[in-house]
Amino acid sequence: MRWRKIIIIILIPVLIWLITKYVLRPPNARTLSSHFAHKRIAMIIAHPDDEAMFFGPTLHALRQLAVQTNTGSSALPETNLRILCLSTGNADNLGETRSGELRASAAHFGVPPTNVIIFDDPRVQDQMGVKWPTNVIASLVEPYLTDVDVVITFDHGGVSGHGNHISLNSFAQEYLSSQGDSHREVWVLRSTSIFRKYISFFDIPCTYIFNHRFFSNHEERSLVVVSDVREYANTRDAMTQAHKSQMRWFRWGWISLSRYMVVNDLHLL
Repeated sequence: MRWRKIIIIILIPVLIWLITKYVLRPPNARTLSSHFAHKRIAMIIAHPDDEAMFFGPTLHALRQLAVQTNTGSSALPETNLRILCLSTGNADNLGETRSGELRASAAHFGVPPTNVIIFDDPRVQDQMGVKWPTNVIASLVEPYLTDVDVVITFDHGGVSGHGNHISLNSFAQEYLSSQGDSHREVWVLRSTSIFRKYISFFDIPCTYIFNHRFFSNHEERSLVVVSDVREYANTRDAMTQAHKSQMRWFRWGWISLSRYMVVNDLHLL
């Protein structure tokens, strides 16, 4: 009897994960396709490992979309997605190591090294409480955005409250969404409460509810992407195998508990 209860306790969350992934995926996939198919996309992050820690589900969804729309190739076309990283993550004097780790991690998501641009500017260095000047960010990244249709970055909370993350949202607000350039969309990754942040795939139903997926039609400005078990494992491997220099004890807690490893909700500015 005791084992039966344990099995039920284990199976219920797994079923929730599978149902939200596969039952709800068809409309979600159509929304993703309508926004991102055949678009040139730039993901702007602050540090090496941001792509795996926070944006893994989005990267997997974009890779799957590329497979569906580009003759079945598992690698993203060179002009389809590029990752712009504003720093080398040199807070612990590991900038060169971490730059290599980012390129190795990107390969887990089908992004070639030539599509990973890493900046090393003294004005935008990895510092927790520092907000980078938006004009400096603009001077660095704008040459790489001239042919871009979609920008993806952090929201005003920066997921973790990191000042560098928040700076990227400030840049997006000031220099991208305020330009009135109708051809370029800016999508931001929504931050959540600390409780939701650490309940893993249990947050998937909450995410759909908070985005009114079941109650109203907000697909034009809101997008939810969910990783399956295989995609989660690949994101985990991107962290543990590529970002080895960052694998301290608390990273294992993030990999095991963070909802950002399995679900992303993006909002259109």
